[in-house]
Amino acid sequence: MAEPVNMYEKYFKDPKREPVLVDYVRTPVGRRNGTVGLHRGDDLVVHCYETILNRIEIDQNIIGDSIVSCNSQIGDCALDIGRTAALAAHLPVSVPGMSINRQCASGAQVVMSAWQDIASGIHDCVICGGVEVQNRYPIMADSYIFDKEQNKQVMIAPNGKIMTHPDVAQKLKEHKTSFAGQINSAHVMGLHWMQKSGKTLEEFRLEMDGLSFHSHHKACSTWDERGKEIEPIWCPKLDENGKPILDDNHQVAKDTSLSVLTEKDEAPRPNTSTERLATLRTIIGRKSKAFLTAGNSCPTSDGAAAQLWMTRQLAEEYGFKIRATIVNFAVVGTDPILMLTGPIESIPMALERANMTLDDMAFIEINEAFSPVVYASCYELGLDWKDPRFNVWGGALALGHPTGATGMRLIGTNLHQLEQTGNEYAISSMCVGLGMGAATIVRNENPK
Repeated sequence: MAEPVNMYEKYFKDPKREPVLVDYVRTPVGRRNGTVGLHRGDDLVVHCYETILNRIEIDQNIIGDSIVSCNSQIGDCALDIGRTAALAAHLPVSVPGMSINRQCASGAQVVMSAWQDIASGIHDCVICGGVEVQNRYPIMADSYIFDKEQNKQVMIAPNGKIMTHPDVAQKLKEHKTSFAGQINSAHVMGLHWMQKSGKTLEEFRLEMDGLSFHSHHKACSTWDERGKEIEPIWCPKLDENGKPILDDNHQVAKDTSLSVLTEKDEAPRPNTSTERLATLRTIIGRKSKAFLTAGNSCPTSDGAAAQLWMTRQLAEEYGFKIRATIVNFAVVGTDPILMLTGPIESIPMALERANMTLDDMAFIEINEAFSPVVYASCYELGLDWKDPRFNVWGGALALGHPTGATGMRLIGTNLHQLEQTGNEYAISSMCVGLGMGAATIVRNENPK
């Protein structure tokens, strides 16, 4: 392996200011009609914040910022959730807050932003989080407003000038489709790479279902490893009217008669098989060209994650175990019509900046928003999705994809994978709505 190029060492001079990760935690990922989504979104972040701050004893006045990502910043995820979560977690009022939305890469962007704040000398310590409660606030929920004349909620359409962007107009013509959201893009992507691969529709559908089956199988068989990321959370039971039962302070009671302790991700299905997946109806496209189903797409999900970053000097002064650093990261804009091709460009960019290749990575995570995204990314990167380094603990097809938290979860998963095996480097990446991509290379501070 060639000598890796550490981004901090290349652009900054003081090794004591290098941003280091000292802790990470997440909630279980909840499913539709599950327990996790019965919480307020900001309370899921608070749960993660409190877990970290109970494990890492510091003078909380040194925390320079609270940065939280969320895709649909409405309802209890609105009002600058970075600030509301900090206040609700009873951090000092001197800790400001900021919310970030980079669509599906929001969680990764929060980590990048915390890293940048510390590397540039703005702050010495940043706590950051990511959250999504999709089963209450679906993707694009923030595009709706109440129209008084129609007396109903109506969606505000994307700015029409987007369609007159010369590159967008060209791509619309090239792909013979419309600017119609991520499901449509996943379908168009699939058709494109089905043709490139030379597979028949039947063969391609089987491959898409195979990706999903393997994701569920890995997720269900690696709980002992993946569970170390999670801090269990007390979730409310429902009363006879279907309302969450809360205590007198409007909080979830830690009482088994009123609540349940959720310890595991709720969506993985141990009984999934390719035969059962094959029976699911397609959700888009004419029958002669349809392959996308609910089974080979990620489910709607709820969950949160958090990380604590600080300078190397501060971590050493406190005597904290430094768990990881970031070698490099990349964010790219991509074809906004295919929309979900981000890993194809962001992974090579991050690797090139780091003077590394996929062969140097002990673990590779590509977010499984839809099976065609994984297939296309692997096809173009020369990667076999059955590679033993790939999405080892299962991906979003099984676990779910709470968009504001997933990017942080992928980085945290890489951290745990490296720590549990003693390996040194891993990379995570994801596709992003509106045509973007992000990738992050993590280094285990304590390889064996």
